Amino acid sequence: MKRALLVLVGFAFCCMALGLLNHASVKVAFLGDSLTQGWDFPRVNYGIRGQTTAQMLERFPWQIAGHDYRQVVILGGTNDTLLGVTQDVTLTNLSRMVDLARASDVEPVLAEIPPIYQDDGRLLEKTRSLNARIQKLAAQKQVRLADYYDALLGHPDAYSDGVHMKRRGYLRMEWALLHADNVFVPAA
Repeated sequence: MKRALLVLVGFAFCCMALGLLNHASVKVAFLGDSLTQGWDFPRVNYGIRGQTTAQMLERFPWQIAGHDYRQVVILGGTNDTLLGVTQDVTLTNLSRMVDLARASDVEPVLAEIPPIYQDDGRLLEKTRSLNARIQKLAAQKQVRLADYYDALLGHPDAYSDGVHMKRRGYLRMEWALLHADNVFVPAA
């Protein structure tokens, strides 16, 4: 398993060197918090540091609707988890964003939040239960799902502080996104 991941990461680095994974298409918007904001892969990056899903939902209509995007990748829930927002509220907000995207003829893509590593190196277990509920929501709404959790599980070295990614963490996220049922349209 470890060898396979090394091969995959090596492949991602090679693709980057060839320019295949440099940036997502301008037709794909990425909506999220600081995890999205710090990621150089999205060309259309609507990540705002510290945002909860409620704040993302509030700005969704004016940032996504009417801009001719094909897809929106929604990565939200990390700050909700850290700030003690109930998972019911988080899921309601994510569900409403999916509905708003569809109403705007934009394909929504939900994303599992990456693992959160506490100061002592242990995982914050609430992320696992939230992601199980995000998976269920994606199945219920019949939307694609990017699994950032499994891509980063067991890789605290991919983080700068247990929450935010180093470049190698973002490479793992890009790989997971590329393999989520052809989630996005590569840059032309």
